[in-house]
Amino acid sequence: MNKPKGFGKTLFSYACGAFGHDVFYAALSSYLIMFITSQLFNPGHTGISEATSERMIAIVTTMLFVLRFVELIIDPMIGGVVDNTRTKLGKFKPWILFGGTIGSVCIVLLFTDLGGLSTSNPTFYIIMFIVIFAVLDIVYSFKDIAFWGMIPALATDSKERESVGVFARIASTLGQSIVTFSIVPIVLFFSKNHSQSGNVIGDKQGWLVFAILVAVVSLVGGIITVIGAKEQESALRQSTEKTNIMTVFKAIGHNDQLLWVAVSYGLFALGYVICSSFLLYYFTYIFGDASSFAIIGTLNLAIGFIAVALFPVLSRVFKGRKNLFCVGVITMIIGLIIFALAGKQLSIILTGYVLFFFPYPILFVCILLMLTDSVEYGQLKTGTRSEGVTLCVRPLLDKLAGAISNGVVGFTAIWVAMTNNATAESVAAMPGSILKFKIVMFGIPIILFVLSIIVFIKKVQLTEAFHDKVLGELCTKLGVSKEELS
Repeated sequence: MNKPKGFGKTLFSYACGAFGHDVFYAALSSYLIMFITSQLFNPGHTGISEATSERMIAIVTTMLFVLRFVELIIDPMIGGVVDNTRTKLGKFKPWILFGGTIGSVCIVLLFTDLGGLSTSNPTFYIIMFIVIFAVLDIVYSFKDIAFWGMIPALATDSKERESVGVFARIASTLGQSIVTFSIVPIVLFFSKNHSQSGNVIGDKQGWLVFAILVAVVSLVGGIITVIGAKEQESALRQSTEKTNIMTVFKAIGHNDQLLWVAVSYGLFALGYVICSSFLLYYFTYIFGDASSFAIIGTLNLAIGFIAVALFPVLSRVFKGRKNLFCVGVITMIIGLIIFALAGKQLSIILTGYVLFFFPYPILFVCILLMLTDSVEYGQLKTGTRSEGVTLCVRPLLDKLAGAISNGVVGFTAIWVAMTNNATAESVAAMPGSILKFKIVMFGIPIILFVLSIIVFIKKVQLTEAFHDKVLGELCTKLGVSKEELS
């Protein structure tokens, strides 16, 4: 199957969108809470009482946790709305523009004190914060589902989709890494006092400029995708119908391959997020040197690029994505075992971490492409093509894993006394604390990884050859040739 005309421009444009999308995600998921706790609700800098500070932080944390679970219900609905969209720009691009524009405005507002409300009227500030964040969460879901749901519209052939997935993952890795490396210099440079003390980085002005830059980069990336990414208008995409509530759940429930890939990925994602969320705790309270955590950021950037770039080669070496996924998860398990037994030997810790992290970007691409290929499988089984609904499953699972891991991390920190003024020495002095911590950080992810492999091996059939067969059956059913799909 020949590559469609302008495919290179599509790859570049989609990669730009992926870069901006993950710049936004990194800022929202990793640094919003840091801004709130260090700038808005810090008793030493705002004048509010310690009790009020703790109450407001608890409310915000609980709200973020609850919203993740609410999205389990609304995300498939959003996918259905995307699938039903009929405009001159197609069904994905309007939501990328809409979500990107409204989301950019909201994230800037969230990185402010809303005109001093955080101190003059904390209760009203919380109400406004919840409303703005809820709006942001919904429009971000529209953009997220539309953006990743666009992949099956950009390419039909598995090899072409592989190119789209690889380019997008490289760009998204760069986006997240840029935020990690640049946030402190940007915030400090644009702050009034250009200083850093204790846990407080810069001031509100520096954080606002950071948020504006994030908003602009994200919006511009989305606009480039809308202008330059060309969707393929094939017979497969034309043979579809409007989606309703019943067909939304039918598209998921009757697509057994989508469900099994989702179950396997859900177990895998939860294990990965739990372990990753404990990394800073490990370097602070187990290794005893939080500054060494900076090495992880450097490794992530280098390893992420190398891993994704090697994806096509490794896919051929291991004869397909299914084998590659299994080998990758086994490698991650070995890495966790080495990491857990490393003690305070930094070289061994980093060896274990490299083995743990290196396969992750590769496995992300494997799952992304398999979920994309399940669009045609679902179309063959149900007679309805549900691109948005199908591709909403992966971000939904990531949000669920994040919500569960937040709870696991919080309760574990309390369980092993890694809160408030704890130190590596105080944790080590408590009998069993280190062992308990390692059981949660390493033991639970290893169990989840093993379960993920078992489900994947036994139930997932959606290989590249299987997808090619599905395409053949769809073409026969529609009375067209594969060449007409490009």
